[in-house]
Amino acid sequence: MAAVPQNNLREQLRRHSARGALRDGGSSRCRGFTFKKAARAVVAASVLRDKDVNTSLALPASAPPDGKAAAWGCVLPRSPSPQPARAPPGEAVPVAPQLLRAMEAICELVDAIPLQELQALGYPVVHNPALEHFRGMKFPHSAEMMNIFHKKFGLHCFRTNQLEAINAALLGEDCFILMPTGGGKSLCYQLPACVSAGVSIVISPLRSLIIDQVQKLKSLDIAATYLTGDRTDADASKIYMQLSKKDPVIKLLYVTPEKVCASSRLMSALENLYDRKLLARFVIDEAHCVSQWGHDFRQDYKRLNVLRRRFRAVPMMALTATANPRVQKDILNQLEMLKPQVFTMSFNRHNLKYDVLPKKPKKVAMDCLEWIKKYHPHDSGIIYCLSRHECDTTAAILQKEGLAALAYHAGLTDSNRDLVQQKWVNQEGCQVICATIAFGMGIDKPDVRYVIHASLPKSIEGYYQESGRAGRDGEMSHCLLFYSYSDVTRLRRLILMEKDGNSHTRQTHFNNLYSMVHYCENVVECRRVQLLAYFGETNFNPTFCKEHPEVICDNCSRKKDYKSRNVTEDVKGIVRFVREHCGPAGRVNGKRSAGSGRYTLNMMVDIFLGSTSAKIQSGIFGKGAAYSRHNAERLFRKLVLDKILDEDLYITANDQAVAYVILGERAQAVLDGSLQVEFHETESASAIRKQRASMAKMSQREEVVKQCLSELTDTCKTLGKVFDVHYFNIFSTSTLKKIAETLSSDTEVLLQIDGVTEDKLEKYGAEIIKVMDKYSECSFPEDAACPGVDTAPGSAGSLGSDAEAEDAGTTSSYFGNNTNQRRKRKRPPNSRDSKRKKTSAGGSSQQFQPRGYVWGHLALVMVPELQLWP
Repeated sequence: MAAVPQNNLREQLRRHSARGALRDGGSSRCRGFTFKKAARAVVAASVLRDKDVNTSLALPASAPPDGKAAAWGCVLPRSPSPQPARAPPGEAVPVAPQLLRAMEAICELVDAIPLQELQALGYPVVHNPALEHFRGMKFPHSAEMMNIFHKKFGLHCFRTNQLEAINAALLGEDCFILMPTGGGKSLCYQLPACVSAGVSIVISPLRSLIIDQVQKLKSLDIAATYLTGDRTDADASKIYMQLSKKDPVIKLLYVTPEKVCASSRLMSALENLYDRKLLARFVIDEAHCVSQWGHDFRQDYKRLNVLRRRFRAVPMMALTATANPRVQKDILNQLEMLKPQVFTMSFNRHNLKYDVLPKKPKKVAMDCLEWIKKYHPHDSGIIYCLSRHECDTTAAILQKEGLAALAYHAGLTDSNRDLVQQKWVNQEGCQVICATIAFGMGIDKPDVRYVIHASLPKSIEGYYQESGRAGRDGEMSHCLLFYSYSDVTRLRRLILMEKDGNSHTRQTHFNNLYSMVHYCENVVECRRVQLLAYFGETNFNPTFCKEHPEVICDNCSRKKDYKSRNVTEDVKGIVRFVREHCGPAGRVNGKRSAGSGRYTLNMMVDIFLGSTSAKIQSGIFGKGAAYSRHNAERLFRKLVLDKILDEDLYITANDQAVAYVILGERAQAVLDGSLQVEFHETESASAIRKQRASMAKMSQREEVVKQCLSELTDTCKTLGKVFDVHYFNIFSTSTLKKIAETLSSDTEVLLQIDGVTEDKLEKYGAEIIKVMDKYSECSFPEDAACPGVDTAPGSAGSLGSDAEAEDAGTTSSYFGNNTNQRRKRKRPPNSRDSKRKKTSAGGSSQQFQPRGYVWGHLALVMVPELQLWP
């Protein structure tokens, strides 16, 4: 093994982990690890400690995994591993025992590296001792689980907490899983359902979400179905008949909470399964709907505790992407999950770019149009509006200007809503959907490039979930919010008009709303930091945005450093004025004072600035002349948010909501001097810098890859119509991108990609390979070699830019480019036909022989990059 300067090796690891930290990790304690990165960390740590792992290569592949040498002997045998025996058609292929030993050994090796050493190498580290029991591949179910994981789901690496949660579920534990949108929640119950005997019952809030999930599972040949109110009696009877069989074929049954609470027939079927020990588990999706503190509370969700009372021995799993600590505790309490295993991870969506822009209510639709045409002229997106009327008018304005937009809201018939949704999902005559917030929950359209809020969301949880519908495929996407304080009054009125709520729940909604206003008004602190702090994640890296300029938020991108100043004396004057002139009585010393009465925030700003249109010209009149109007308005809104002032909502005879200023609960603390007020002055709203997209110059190869991806997407849309599935359920956006980046029609290469299985290639491969054949012979003068699957820019296996790779080749034999491995492979003669050729009895059949069968690319991908061959 070549000697490696420690500093250079550390630098290579830092470069690698800078991107690796953005991606979800494997099963070790180290967040951000795949097994390949885990193995690389083992090597790096060994070198930094002046230890040599090269001797391990001399060990046989069957050596027991009792140490470093044994682990590398399992992972890196001198000769290629024999192909595993194939099972009969329709049956799972067994996973080689040495493969499980290798994966387990790598987990143990990473766990053996001191935390501080991994942190010194630049790897993001998290350690939760409570989950130690659920790590690794040492369980009785592990072989079958990995088989289905690879063969059915076409996946190679688990994301953060997935393996631990799946193991816990298969061991019969109650599980509470908190993962951000796109974090892989669905796999946490779908994979255990495929492994476990019996039926898993999935409770989900929306019919559209249920249908989308069932369609995706059926495309993977997984037996899933659903029972909702719109099912015909004949369809429902067939499902109940299946459930009553000795060995039900159905693995996942999706139902709504209303169905669980109202259907005695469903409850009888569940009791029958329970008595025969065929009720595998209950899964509560979108579990934040259980909590009265949540942003989307549903009464029928609260009644789901009947499942624990009637089926006490059945394990339960609750999943959500949006729950702060208070909501989390309430969910567990409501569902009576007494000792659940809790799996949480960072709420950060690394590929989302957050911006807040000032809203001009009468021009917001045109502002949306201009922004879309500038940044995403051909991409799918969502515009959220507050009311049905705004959805219709916004869609009409966009249509008039030539943008394919449709409205979606509860005022449409079910058939019209379904038609609009299908057009948007399949990009057939609808690029932008203008919707109320009810739209989108669980709609797994991966290539939504932007989510625009044309009105203020009701809560941080709601905003996080709605904006999180962008970029599920991991590609950079925009989250834009047009903010005007005038929306607050409208939303407060809607809260007061709610029929179901009492004063307690209304106050909760008010608090949620003002948390959202805080987010918009704060022009200093990073948007990500604000969002994550709300969910209790207070240790997030505050420099994340500046370290990743492609997704930098508007606050972090501001060049001006806003200074805070103490404005307590000004605020004392405002509080005294409100006490003397405002409030329900509007009296001083028992007499109505001149100019006293009710004043809105805008009226107060006029008085403070000394405007000629001010209703009263005494007291604080003109005291704020040194403030710009923009900052004066921000100061008064801050006082409301800090509860120094408050607003009293009044409904006029014309049914208009007007908010009048009164004293808040902390007003006296300011007058007493026990509360100081700090304020950041900023530039005017019109001067707030709007971000500009930087268009990087594409290489010739990137242009070809882009064109190939476009053709692959069109092909999947055609296949989607033929097979009656969403085009992204054939191959996801990220999978198609990786296929395009290979520029190869070699089935061996394609089978290395997450989401590509032999079954899918057999079903759809002929059309995909027909497209890839056009590009597989491409050569580019500027590229010495075409990168393979795991060396594409931004992929987990990518070590760095070309310059970094060149530097790596001169400093480290571990991390240098292996040009022999990176050159394009020649296609085998039979690769044009993706389908297996049927032969007569006794004859041999054409079979795929994917060397990438090895889980996690350990043999094929990790070895060339580490270059550990002697």
